[in-house]
Amino acid sequence: MADSDSDSDLSLKEFTGIISEDLVDVRPPKPAGTTDLDFDGLLSTPLRLHEDLKTGCGGQLWPAGMVLTKYLLREPQLSTLHDKRM
Repeated sequence: MADSDSDSDLSLKEFTGIISEDLVDVRPPKPAGTTDLDFDGLLSTPLRLHEDLKTGCGGQLWPAGMVLTKYLLREPQLSTLHDKRM
């Protein structure tokens, strides 16, 4: 059984270069853009979001966030969130 402090634990730096671009294509950079979302009609006024990926992947729409948002908008027991700001 491997010890958690063993040499088999690789750091992130050691992983660099292990997975070749021959196996996984590098995704092309996504251009900045603005999107109006109403979450399948769940919002009466669409939400305008600007995606800007200049500094990494933090400025983009994430599928999991879209699913969570739709869930929060559909659930009636979460009505205490209506008209709230985040």
